[in-house]
Amino acid sequence: MKCEIKYAPTNLNEVIYPSVAVERRIKGIAAGQLEGHVMLYGPNGTGKTTVAKLLIQAIGGADARVEDLDSEELLAKPKLREYLKNEAGIARLTTSGKFFLLLNEFDNAKKGVNKLWTALDACGDSVVSVITTNEPMDVHRSVRSRCTVIEMPGIPAIAALPRVQYALQSEGVHLPDRQVLHYL
Repeated sequence: MKCEIKYAPTNLNEVIYPSVAVERRIKGIAAGQLEGHVMLYGPNGTGKTTVAKLLIQAIGGADARVEDLDSEELLAKPKLREYLKNEAGIARLTTSGKFFLLLNEFDNAKKGVNKLWTALDACGDSVVSVITTNEPMDVHRSVRSRCTVIEMPGIPAIAALPRVQYALQSEGVHLPDRQVLHYL
């Protein structure tokens, strides 16, 4: 098993957050203190998709009903509003309670985006979208305005050091902190 998978966070408490403010917002959403759609943005490799999946799991439980189709496939559905309403109805009958859309790299979506925001509005809080993007300004403003937008910048190497050292030592590799920091 790849180390990045083997040692990936399994819940929001294991995530290395870029700041206390980001951690509080994400955990507030997970705890239901803040509701609505979420957009996580930042450069590649900052944990946006991992946090998005963990956030959905925290809100909807391990069996959350999640649609993670490519955005173009989702937006190409001829009756998107009806599809989301049906899925939300099914989700209400489960422990999940809500239907989740995981929309990765949503800045690449260009056609049919208007169908999404009208469908989301029609579904109310029974559908929650969690969007990841590198370029938030490339996401249509009507979708962006419906989201809690959270920046996920890279974290300093020193913040990742304890987790990296744990993974290395678990794999039988013992290196001084200075050497590990050099490669981070």
